[in-house]
Amino acid sequence: MKKPRLTQSLLEKIFVAASIRRWNDQATPVEFLELDKQAHKIVIAYFLAHYEEQEGKNIDWERLILQFCYEFFERIILTDIKPPVFHQLVKNHNKELVDFVCKELQEDLENYPFFDEMKAYLYGERENLEKEILKASHYYASKWEFDIIYHFNPYLYDVQNIKNILDKQVEEYYHLIGVREIMLYAEKQELIAMFGQLRFQKRWSQTPRIPATSVLGHTLVVALSAFLLGFDLGFCPQMQVQHFLCGLFHDLPEILTRDIISPIKRNVLGLDAFIKTIEAQEVQKKILNKVPQNIKEDILYFTQKEFTNRYKEGGKVCYASIKGEEFLEHFNRDNFYPIMGEFLKYCDHLSAFLEARISIAHGISSKELLEGAKNLEYKYNAANLRGIDLGYLFREFGS
Repeated sequence: MKKPRLTQSLLEKIFVAASIRRWNDQATPVEFLELDKQAHKIVIAYFLAHYEEQEGKNIDWERLILQFCYEFFERIILTDIKPPVFHQLVKNHNKELVDFVCKELQEDLENYPFFDEMKAYLYGERENLEKEILKASHYYASKWEFDIIYHFNPYLYDVQNIKNILDKQVEEYYHLIGVREIMLYAEKQELIAMFGQLRFQKRWSQTPRIPATSVLGHTLVVALSAFLLGFDLGFCPQMQVQHFLCGLFHDLPEILTRDIISPIKRNVLGLDAFIKTIEAQEVQKKILNKVPQNIKEDILYFTQKEFTNRYKEGGKVCYASIKGEEFLEHFNRDNFYPIMGEFLKYCDHLSAFLEARISIAHGISSKELLEGAKNLEYKYNAANLRGIDLGYLFREFGS
């Protein structure tokens, strides 16, 4: 049985982003964390990409996700550099910066097929629509954060100047239809803000943790885990894309019901089904009624029965009765737009396990964290799929 290429070291680096505070030289009403910013960025990029598709543009979704990963990994290594200094360094010493980033990530990423392409992209050798979308999303997510800071105290030193710079950076991407839509229409701004609110909703809210990851940050960890593990499991490109996006959006209904802990859902008879009904009604009213049809279909596909194996055929969603390798044997093909819900459940539990184990390693523990980690390690320590030892990461962090 083979170990996955996804390492304990890389997962720890991803979780470091949940501890990196943004705008730490400003008076902020809430903490802004790098992992949450990156999650918000790719959510915005998803919307901008769909608006471009509506205009007849072709979006390479796999390339969009990969390029997001390249930028995310770079930010993990360089995020302590303040933006004005970072931009100056990129302008004058980008090759040296990229070489440093790739050296720091080499042990974790060199066995992935995209490592050389990542270096070329970070060198600035690739220009495409997906890159423009990511830059626009990056600037809008930063502007969204800073607008909160600005309204909290607009008279602090340099605050007005920073706001002007961010506004101008977003304006440079007005040629993208999605940026214009978001900037011009309050309803679309509210939609982006609604996703942003998941940055402030903490998981395991009943027990102290370090880092105290948010619902939105958690969804990005699930998306990244599914995408990176997919290279070992031989998932087709379209399954890779669907897994990343489903991981990113699977907790969307929780923005409307909060993160109700599993023991309450399990032990109060009928409550889980009732919550699902309320979530579906609220998602329809507050989200689906405000988005184009293609996004509406996506959101429903990603959030309804999110951990069930499914595929599309003839434009319709079909739920599969078969599981594991049998499901992959039949539906691991691009034309089915497949989602292996049971695998995403594994990734969701892997993220929850890491949240507990990393906090315990930091010396912040509780009965809930210890029991949660122990139960998940017991559940998955022998998990495997297609000859890949999926239990390896649970055993590594559990030891």
